[in-house]
Amino acid sequence: MAATPTQPVPRTEVLPGIWLDARRAVYFDSLRLLVVADLHWGYAESHRRRGNLVPLWGDEEIEQRLQDLVQDFRPEGMLWLGDSLHTAEGRSGADRFLAAPPVPVSVLAGNHDASWSAITGRSLLRDGYWFHHGDRAEEMPPGGAIEVVGHHHPALHWSDGAGGRVKLPLLVASPRRLVLPAFSPWAGGAPWHRSAADETLWAIAPRRIFAIPIAFESSPDRHLP
Repeated sequence: MAATPTQPVPRTEVLPGIWLDARRAVYFDSLRLLVVADLHWGYAESHRRRGNLVPLWGDEEIEQRLQDLVQDFRPEGMLWLGDSLHTAEGRSGADRFLAAPPVPVSVLAGNHDASWSAITGRSLLRDGYWFHHGDRAEEMPPGGAIEVVGHHHPALHWSDGAGGRVKLPLLVASPRRLVLPAFSPWAGGAPWHRSAADETLWAIAPRRIFAIPIAFESSPDRHLP
């Protein structure tokens, strides 16, 4: 029997030279940089150490997705945009990955992992992009750089009123700011309400990435595009 062809992973250009991949990562062409946020390595391990018997699952998926993204994009580096760990007790998987990463990795501090020894800083300004976790007010950088944050776990929550529900991670894009989806497979996602007319909400489904029209959010009879 012939093998079934592998379907390409969806990706779309959300701003010039900035590509959103359906694996919840963003690639910056000009920087040759792959950026992810809110990995929450060790989520299950952290909970089990506190007596919560959640399935011991998640870190392997995080690692595999990172490896696949590097294989596909061939970046010069990777940036973890804070909350890379869920707690310090669950850092073993992240430590193993960083011991032999496929490309150089920079790790910014988030509210879950600020004291981790792998942290390289709280923010990073590179070629007109200002990267930080987004959990606290930061001094604005010079030159009108585009702010790139995580922390918020943005998601689309939709219900048809008859019991059907859909929840999809979002990337929020405007000329001034990008809010990345949470990379963690455990992330439930928090509802995001558009705060400006020039914000585009990019919904991420396994086989499709699509923009949410403004009319969809205000309509009582919501239909996905």
